[in-house]
Parts: sequence; C-alpha cells; structure tokens
Amino acid sequence: MTAPAPQSGPSWLLHRPGDPAQVLIRGARVLDPRSDLDATRDVLVRAGEVAEIGESGSVKAPERAEVVEAEGMMLAPAFVDPHVHFRVPGQEHEEDLETGTRAAAAGGFCAVIAMANTEPPVDSAAVLGSVREKALTEASVPVGFVANVTQGMAGRELTEMAELREAGAIGFSDDGLPISSARVLRRALQYQRLAGG
Repeated sequence: MTAPAPQSGPSWLLHRPGDPAQVLIRGARVLDPRSDLDATRDVLVRAGEVAEIGESGSVKAPERAEVVEAEGMMLAPAFVDPHVHFRVPGQEHEEDLETGTRAAAAGGFCAVIAMANTEPPVDSAAVLGSVREKALTEASVPVGFVANVTQGMAGRELTEMAELREAGAIGFSDDGLPISSARVLRRALQYQRLAGG
C-alpha cells in the first residue's frame, strides 16, 4: 500500500493571510542553482512568485510596488527549516508562532516545520487543531506541524496517527526521545505508513 500524497489531505502549511506584495529587488547578485544563474539582476516578485528577472536596471517597478535597492546584496531561493522548536502550546513565553515565524522570515526562510515536543505534547487532534488554528492568525511564514508518535512522548502507547494525519499532521516524531521498545517502534512504522505520515 502506498501512502497518500500530501496534496490529498488538508492544507499542510498554514500562515496568516496578507495582501499579496509586489516587490522589485534591484541590482542584487542573484543565485539560482536550478537555472545556473549567478549574476547581478533585477527581480520582480508578485504575490509571492518571481514574475520577472532582467538585466540590472531593465525591470520596471509596477505602481505601488516596494522597491529594494540591493546593490552589494545576495538574493537566493528561500530556505525551508524542517525542524524548529516553537513552544506552542504551553511555553509561549519561550517562543511562540509569531516570534518564531518572524525570526524565520528575517533569516530567509519561506516555511518551517514545528516539532511536537511541547507541553502539552501534540499527541491528539484537539491539540494539533489548536496550534494549526493559531498559525492562521499568528504565523508570518507557512508553518507545518509534526505530531507525536506516542501518547505523552512516553514511548508506550501509539497516538491516533490516522486521526492526527487527517487533522493536518505533516509527520510524526517523539523528537529527542527514542522509542526503546522494538515492538512499539515497529507498530508505529506500520501505522504511520497506513496513515500517510
């Protein structure tokens, strides 16, 4: 049996809505490994997508576009961090979705995946639903959420992975806590395969 493709489930990455931006970045050294580009260029971004790349000084700014003079700066594809520790739920005083995703955006990350070792742990659809709901109002960049493999991260009883996957879990982990029982680990691997994790 094959795991379902991520597109078949809920929206895996969530963030607060915003107005689509138009930004013209002028004169940056543009690095794009896919197209083997390493040159000074102007880049026009519309609604989060690269709309035009041209010789420096050749791309015109649309009306109301933000213009960034980027001479001496480097522009590259954004990064994705698949392992971040936001302390939501339970320890928001250490890091929350707003501060964590703003820091990610400032560091050049276009998406992050939050681990589930929180207090309480993300071991139920209710807890997962609450953090996903917060992302819709607080996250500056798209964020996905990993759910726990075992209840309470105790390594003994499996979570309801199918229910968690259906509720939007992007994957499963007891981050930092090994599952020492081979029987539990084997069952977890079988279950997550059926759940599509």
